[in-house]
Amino acid sequence: METVKLKLTQKEEASRVELLVRLVYWIPLVIINAVLGIISWVIWILNILSILFIGKRLVSLNKFVEMYLRYQLRMNAYYLLLTDERPPIVPEEKE
Repeated sequence: METVKLKLTQKEEASRVELLVRLVYWIPLVIINAVLGIISWVIWILNILSILFIGKRLVSLNKFVEMYLRYQLRMNAYYLLLTDERPPIVPEEKE
């Protein structure tokens, strides 16, 4: 079992231009996050059914949900001004 580790780095000074960039950059992030959220919900249901009928979890489904949670965490940390590191628009497989 893997544990969750979170490490955030931020500078004390803030840029007004960077704040405006965040607001525009947020639009594609929200769209992709919504699509991935719907897919993750469907995968979650499939995982529940696989546990009920097969008796085990499907690793590939768990990896997708893990990727979604990592992406969502990075996106929220950026938007809530906890870090200045921009998340990628397309989520990465594993960090």
